[in-house]
Amino acid sequence: MRRIITLGEALRDFLKDAGLNLSDLLLAMDEDPEGILESLLRRVDISEEEARRLELAYTPRQLNLLILVLHIFYYANPSGYYKGYLLYPPRELVVGPTGKVTREGLNLIIRSLGLTPGVSA
Repeated sequence: MRRIITLGEALRDFLKDAGLNLSDLLLAMDEDPEGILESLLRRVDISEEEARRLELAYTPRQLNLLILVLHIFYYANPSGYYKGYLLYPPRELVVGPTGKVTREGLNLIIRSLGLTPGVSA
């Protein structure tokens, strides 16, 4: 039997264990659009034009949430598991051969977190 945990469930559990509040954490993150775009481009295999489209579609809080999730669950945790549960979407579908998150992987994460363009995280 494979045990699976969604990204949203893992994020809630991670924040609870760390004693953190998502709103407070996102407030502490960079709100500067250039800093957010630079961070996305370092982690996601997309063009600058695609990053700009993301900036127009999503709020800085939503983009910071994406960056946070990418870092916690896909870069700092290359196993693909969280507390013994297989993380969904799995690393194999999110991170490409270059070590960066693919365009398709980013879309999976956005859907998994239930992010809607322009609606605050």
